[in-house]
Amino acid sequence: MNVSYNNEELLEEVYQDMLEFGEKLEVIAIYSVFPENQDKYYITDYIWGEPVHDSDMDIYEEEMKLYEKELATLEYTKHEKMTIVTLYTKLLEQNKIL
Repeated sequence: MNVSYNNEELLEEVYQDMLEFGEKLEVIAIYSVFPENQDKYYITDYIWGEPVHDSDMDIYEEEMKLYEKELATLEYTKHEKMTIVTLYTKLLEQNKIL
């Protein structure tokens, strides 16, 4: 049985980040499994990829600490690095009724 995972809020959040920060923004998609369909993984969240160093070292260091903390939470999850436009495309596909 094929099932879709509909998450309009996540789709809208990704779209807004893509508009604000550009299509090349690196992210990490986080996958989950649901009891109704334990053979399929669905993207249910994402975090931003590694921060890019800019001229403000204090902000970079703060963002890097946050990134490392978020990365540690992914230890026992299925996840995948990609650009935000790829994430958006995958979410659109996932949102369709199969």
